[in-house]
Amino acid sequence: MTDDVVGFLSHLKKSGEAHILGVASGLDLSFSQLRAMFVLADCEQELALHELAGRLGASMATAGRAVQALTRAGLVTRREDQQDRRVKRVRLSEHGRALVTGFVQAHREAVRECVESLSDREREQLSEALAPILARGDERISAIGCEAEQMGRGRL
Repeated sequence: MTDDVVGFLSHLKKSGEAHILGVASGLDLSFSQLRAMFVLADCEQELALHELAGRLGASMATAGRAVQALTRAGLVTRREDQQDRRVKRVRLSEHGRALVTGFVQAHREAVRECVESLSDREREQLSEALAPILARGDERISAIGCEAEQMGRGRL
């Protein structure tokens, strides 16, 4: 069963990546820059550069270079923190947010194509099978997100 689920997820991931690469083909973005955009898209508020680096699992230098390139491209805004001018705060610009939305839509299109290949009964069965997993997953993700945010506050 585990192999079946991993195979299914791998199929969706590959299909989604193909669609995303179609959206990103004209852009000159590195993997670090794309990752930074997705992390920033998940944040409701600005992040300090060191917070972004932590969430990326990257060095401050790597995160700083990614932000610098994204700022030049108009995809991220950067400003000094009002309490500590040494701290730089970053967030996606409207253009950056629109680009991430395009990536998400491309991935959704890949999933839609996969689901459309199923019969009505197969779609119903898939939906029924996913419902309890997704319900538990949301609870776990919320708990993990809250723990991470509390840990982040403790470090500031």
